[in-house]
Amino acid sequence: MCMKQENKNKIAVIGHTRGIGKAISDLYKIKKYKVVGLSKSNGYDIVSEQEKIMQQLEGCNLVVINAHDGRGQLSLLKRIYGMHTFDDMKVAVITSTSGTDEGADYNEFKVWNKFEYVQYCEIKKELIEYIKELQEELVSKPLSVYDICPDVVDTDMTKGLWEHLPKLKAQEVAEAVRYCFESTFNVNKIVIQKNAR
Repeated sequence: MCMKQENKNKIAVIGHTRGIGKAISDLYKIKKYKVVGLSKSNGYDIVSEQEKIMQQLEGCNLVVINAHDGRGQLSLLKRIYGMHTFDDMKVAVITSTSGTDEGADYNEFKVWNKFEYVQYCEIKKELIEYIKELQEELVSKPLSVYDICPDVVDTDMTKGLWEHLPKLKAQEVAEAVRYCFESTFNVNKIVIQKNAR
């Protein structure tokens, strides 16, 4: 299945209505891209509606998997890999530093309970490891997959959490996605932290 050249300026953002996804959508609208927004709010649940999502990706040369719901990101990425390995498509996956040994912070349970946060960290870690394996397989293929790994981002999801830490803006994560998509370098992963040392 080949991507058509005339769709060069078409991006799909999965999880586009708030926070990081909205910032990415807004950035690409300003850049005059056709933005295909896919979220629960318009009938595209990342877990139960993956077939519908896959149909909407047709003709998109850029894809952002932002929405998180269990292993939805991972299973959708596996589907994209299976169908678009030989297409000139770029896929950015929003992971999290919580999926790394250094970034997991099990002391923040004001909003999430411990079980939910531990599960979130394990799922993000599994996703990060899969992306790394996938990138090694894709070295000689046209499909590109990027791991955008932000630390704490100021969104609805982080209200009341990590108040002692400086938070990234959603627009900063959007700029990291843009950098990966537009870079002439071979970028596999970007870890974004506020005031990183």
